[in-house]
Amino acid sequence: MWNEYNNPRHIRTLNGVVELQLKIRRCQNKLCLRYKKAYRPEQEGSLALPQNEFGLDVIAYIGALRYQEHRSVPQIHTHLELKGICI
Repeated sequence: MWNEYNNPRHIRTLNGVVELQLKIRRCQNKLCLRYKKAYRPEQEGSLALPQNEFGLDVIAYIGALRYQEHRSVPQIHTHLELKGICI
């Protein structure tokens, strides 16, 4: 498969902002069922949800604060600001 284009993506994690250069590939064979359909890297899904700016570690951290420690939304916002994550 050919590298059709590169797609830059920025993800905010607990360790800072990560910049990814995703190589999007497409099948060039006109007889193929997946002709001209984009293949994105599998590893992208392990870092963040599609169309989401924040990494899965940030989402898990917010979930732990909310449901394990029973924090309110203003308290969660304060915790994130202390870690340097602005929402």
